[in-house]
Amino acid sequence: MILPNPEAPGSPEPMNSPSSPRPYPRLHLRPWLAWWVGLALCVPATAAQGRVIVLGFDGADARRTEAMMQAGELPHLAQLAKQGTFAPLESTQPAESAAGWAALHTGVGPVQNGVASFIVRSLEGGRVAPAEGHVRIDTIPLKEASGLGSVGRFLASQSSLTLVAGGGLAAFVLLWGLFRFLFAMGNRASTLVALGLGAVVGAAFGRAHEYLDLEIPDVFHNRVQADGFWDYAARAGVPALVLDAALSFDRPATPGTRVLGGLGLPDATGAVSGSWAIYTDDPLLGGALPEGERVGNTGSGRVYLLSDVQGRLEGEVFGPVDMQRRHSTLREWQEVASQAEAPGDMGWKAKAALDERLRKLERDGGALGVGLDGESAGLADNAARLRLPLVIQRQKDSAEVTIGDTKKTVAVGQWSDWFPVTFEANTLVSAPAMCRVRLNSVERPLELYVSTFEIDPKRPLVWQPVSQPPSFAAEAAGWIGDRYETLGWSCMTNQLKDRQLSPAIFLEDIEATMDWRRKLTQAALGRDDWRLLFSVYSTPDRVQHMMYRFADPEHPGYDAALAEQSVSFFGEPTRLADTIPAIYRQMDRRVGEAMEAMQPEDVLVLVSDHGFTSFRRQVFVNNLLHQAGYLKLKEGVQVGDGNLPLAFVDWSRTQAYSLGLGMVFLNLKGREPAGIVEVAEARALLERIQADLLRLEDTGPEDHPFAAVRHPVESAAVLWDLYPGEWQGLDYPCADLMVGLGEFYRVAWSGVTGGMALESVEGKVRPASAYRDNTNAWSGDHASNDPKLVTGIFFCSRKLDLPAEGVSVMHVAPTVLRLLGVEMPPSLARQPLLSQ
Repeated sequence: MILPNPEAPGSPEPMNSPSSPRPYPRLHLRPWLAWWVGLALCVPATAAQGRVIVLGFDGADARRTEAMMQAGELPHLAQLAKQGTFAPLESTQPAESAAGWAALHTGVGPVQNGVASFIVRSLEGGRVAPAEGHVRIDTIPLKEASGLGSVGRFLASQSSLTLVAGGGLAAFVLLWGLFRFLFAMGNRASTLVALGLGAVVGAAFGRAHEYLDLEIPDVFHNRVQADGFWDYAARAGVPALVLDAALSFDRPATPGTRVLGGLGLPDATGAVSGSWAIYTDDPLLGGALPEGERVGNTGSGRVYLLSDVQGRLEGEVFGPVDMQRRHSTLREWQEVASQAEAPGDMGWKAKAALDERLRKLERDGGALGVGLDGESAGLADNAARLRLPLVIQRQKDSAEVTIGDTKKTVAVGQWSDWFPVTFEANTLVSAPAMCRVRLNSVERPLELYVSTFEIDPKRPLVWQPVSQPPSFAAEAAGWIGDRYETLGWSCMTNQLKDRQLSPAIFLEDIEATMDWRRKLTQAALGRDDWRLLFSVYSTPDRVQHMMYRFADPEHPGYDAALAEQSVSFFGEPTRLADTIPAIYRQMDRRVGEAMEAMQPEDVLVLVSDHGFTSFRRQVFVNNLLHQAGYLKLKEGVQVGDGNLPLAFVDWSRTQAYSLGLGMVFLNLKGREPAGIVEVAEARALLERIQADLLRLEDTGPEDHPFAAVRHPVESAAVLWDLYPGEWQGLDYPCADLMVGLGEFYRVAWSGVTGGMALESVEGKVRPASAYRDNTNAWSGDHASNDPKLVTGIFFCSRKLDLPAEGVSVMHVAPTVLRLLGVEMPPSLARQPLLSQ
């Protein structure tokens, strides 16, 4: 048994009563009963079986954790390691969150679970291009929305004629009886009034059915194809509670589980990492509404100029694409395009008018981000989005901020609580959302930061539920008495990359994110309706990504004076140079709170998806392949082609190319559109590429060479060997060869999307250096490194026998099932770690 932690605050009171009534999105009638039936059936066989608590800490690095334990800075983790088990946890290839968490959850590799990386290669349409590897983004009819309630599903299942006739007839009969017998009206009068009102009801049913045909763009689907360990546990009678697990949304529902999604969920507008804004009254800083001024390189934020209207500052905030307008425009566009293709005997004036109408509809479609086929075709303009008014009234050291119908007073330098808002598409369809604001300054220039509009957990979008069952998100909000972040990438890394907000504000947001996840976890620990709890904290990863430039004096972006700057972080004055150790100490406190809540037979497991290192140098893998003779440039290549995905490649002479986080692919005949490498030659060719990449050297920048020659490539693994499958086919999700970079290296920013460093010398375009300093605020990483270098953490409160080859993320699922007494499915890739 783990000793109690005297420093940890008391656990919250158990909250076993149903949460207070909560509003649901329109078309949602009641929670899905199946989950609750399954949960009631999933009861522990005996109380002595105990519970298993799994805490995930994204990006927790084994080397740093061990060093801080030895220094006495992580007392709870040190206690756990002493009485139980601690080991480095090796991630996937590549060592990144999408592939790492997917393998950890499912206990199988990417060929079986479907997720090889954030970025993968697509061969669709006869071209090689990068694509999202962890999610699929679609346009769906509203009637197919997974969160649609029983009323909505019934309406969707009927024809329009059936609804109009049936609804009108039912209304007529009901109303006729009401007027004839209750109000004692005459037969003729009752019939006429009931007919009129019945016609209105029938028309309303028809309009409701029409609204269900609206198409919703930018709906995210999870690419994970295998069950998580909580699914196996629930089927064996173990009720499971999952909080903020990566890539756990949009999965088939397993009775006995309640799952709150995490990484991979978009915001309410369909943006993967959020879309934020800054509002100002300074015309030199902001752009005019509705489009504003795009800032930085991420494309996620804009600065808007407010209008002064009789002493009030006015503007607008922008939500999802206007689904009603999109639907109407697309239908008209398709009709006009059909007419233009077969004009028949149309006169020239009518033909000219039709062509002009078609051009206007094409422009409107472009503004809406939709193509003639109904698929998304780029980002929609703000002018085509649903919007709400923003009004700011200055006060002394504060401002009264109104968004839509919600008004709050915000002090300078402070954050508001949540603004719940609703973007109305029509009388039936709306998009509930929420945001927070921070008043950075009130005197001219006023600056108001408005966070991304996240999906409101109390009123989830019917087309993008954030939990399973859909009602669980609101239930969890009831546990803590507040809303909470739902965006999968919930921390403000883009804002810091774009240098629009300070590190201090970024760290304030980190605190808020960890605080709500702590509240949810503590509330769950105080409940008695689960036997498996899995809760994930993402904040260690986000802090390390953004703060290494202050912690690593050798980083190109290091500023000694700025590193010494002190900020308040979790209520303590902290140098920016010390924020990474500080987030590890917070991790230790979260572990202490879980230890305090444990019962005598409980088991505590800690995991992370990967480790971390400083990201000092970028590597262009396509340049390395060209240097070694495997990639050839096309005739007439331009410098700008290097920034486009593989636009520089001569496919008739290229044997290998790269995109993603170190992925190398053969230009294989029968697989690639212009493949030249025979399948029989593939193994030998990959072995030559391996040897050549491992020999490469980086001597440093010309103006400041390294003290010693460095080998940027630490390893190069043939992924067919690690993850067996039909590698020569179109459906194999992994690379042929995975490059594992050494300490301080990562694939270059444009290299991830298949780019290459090119330069022009005396009018001739040629490859530039394969290496470049990383001056981006995103200064720590792991995704391209050798997985044995950036290992995560594995702890267990019981002593376990460890395999000689080390612990893999794929050991976690079978081990958790073993600890629960659940039989391990034969499909899992590893055997469980056994108790000593």
